[in-house]
Amino acid sequence: MADKNNDIEKEIREQIRQAKAPPRRRGGVKRMLLLALVLAAVLAVVWAASYRDMVGVDGMRRLFTYNKATADADGRMEMFRYDSDRTATYDMLGDSLIVASTTRLWQLSKDGVELWSETVSFTHPAIVVGNQTAAVYDVGGTEIYLLSAHGLLRSMSEQSGNGILSVTINGSDYLALTILKSGYRSAVTAYTPGGEPVFTFNSSERYVSDACVLNDNRHLGTVSMGEADGVFASRLSFYAFDHEKALSETTLGGSMVLSLSDFGGKLAALEDDRLTVFAADGSLSGSCRYEYPYLRGHSVSGAGFMALALSRYRSGSAMRIVTVDTDGQVLGRADERREILDVSAAGRYVAVLCSDSLTIYTSDMTALATLDDTDFAKQVIMRDDGTALLIGASRSWLFIP
Repeated sequence: MADKNNDIEKEIREQIRQAKAPPRRRGGVKRMLLLALVLAAVLAVVWAASYRDMVGVDGMRRLFTYNKATADADGRMEMFRYDSDRTATYDMLGDSLIVASTTRLWQLSKDGVELWSETVSFTHPAIVVGNQTAAVYDVGGTEIYLLSAHGLLRSMSEQSGNGILSVTINGSDYLALTILKSGYRSAVTAYTPGGEPVFTFNSSERYVSDACVLNDNRHLGTVSMGEADGVFASRLSFYAFDHEKALSETTLGGSMVLSLSDFGGKLAALEDDRLTVFAADGSLSGSCRYEYPYLRGHSVSGAGFMALALSRYRSGSAMRIVTVDTDGQVLGRADERREILDVSAAGRYVAVLCSDSLTIYTSDMTALATLDDTDFAKQVIMRDDGTALLIGASRSWLFIP
């Protein structure tokens, strides 16, 4: 292969030399033809390199983006430093890092400059990230802040009612806020990226635990908890912004819906025993029962797949990572005997962080790169370009495959 590449390079050099030579008869036309041939040869070499690498486009992108980055021999580049806090949770919006703890919220730029901070008294800090906005809030509390990649956009605490149950943001930055509300059991309001309310649903019969605006930005899915025929059940309801009543309802008897999320334009209901996917009108689109009975974690990629961390036992390290598409079909799987600390999906990749290593897979669970020394990282944030941010106690660093 190396000899072939050398031959191609020699041919390119010769064609460039001929193109620069003084033109003879019809020299202008000949020069244009030779330059076209040179360009075609260069493109062929680039295409061949990309074809050999199944994620070659992202590999080329990383090469040009991080070519001047100061990384160690393992491809690690320090990005952020912060105060150690065991209560903190982390996420990225663009190139900025958002940190939420029980006492303080702050956001750091890619250069480590503090963009925004706020002193708080949170019980359960949480972060949800959309495309260009993120929400930081206290589950059960009344404070919520909306951020851009450059800092605070606005506070939405006045809309938090008697307590925040959940917040979701879809890929178009439409936000769904589920709250406890006086006079009702709960209420859901959908907001545009600009903060304008476009739909409100008040529930007087059941507690709504979660809601999500679908990617068409015209429909909303909610899940409420209650009983059906004397058995615990979750009820999924689908609404259109221009209708007051639900378009459809589905009862999942004996099953608890843990969360809802926008999933490639559909609605993913993550249950305690399976993943169920619905279209915007509430019709069933797909379902995947867990291969191992215990769900230990999950992550949704904006590229149309979800990674599930499943365990054979309630505790222990016999785990399996499964990727599933928007039709509920399994894309790939990988078994792991070591303890899995975190799973994160983004773009075409899945990052699996174990106690002593990090492995980056493609969406079909083909191993792409491995880092053996994670320096006691406790969380990983996968990025669309194939890099992964490892979160430590007081600093974080980027792994560049």
